[in-house]
Amino acid sequence: MTRNAEIEIDRIETYDAHAHPLDYLFQDPDYRAQDEARLAAWRRDEWHFLGIRARALIKIPYGANPECWVTAELMSPGLWGIESDSGEDYFRQVYQEQREILIAMLASLKTSDITQHQCSALAATGGHND
Repeated sequence: MTRNAEIEIDRIETYDAHAHPLDYLFQDPDYRAQDEARLAAWRRDEWHFLGIRARALIKIPYGANPECWVTAELMSPGLWGIESDSGEDYFRQVYQEQREILIAMLASLKTSDITQHQCSALAATGGHND
């Protein structure tokens, strides 16, 4: 019996420590009061930045035992700097876009070239140069 690989795709939300409100606030003097309120709310931890990615959990059959799998994970690049209070509708939209990117990444593997590199002399000897 031939078994096929199984792929589950899910949404991953990750805290984005690299984004900062000053990256985009205070660009327009007409919105200074709103920008000050937004920055103050961020400082009170009322919201933060996050990234959304799609993750493929890949189970590849291994051997004759139907319970034996090799597992791998592949992630979309993600969209980062998303405000945590942007709303579930927006989060779903971003996830769907990331999911499409991930599916295209997975599809590209079907037509990939596999390059086999020769191991170095040190690796072949277990790291010894004798």
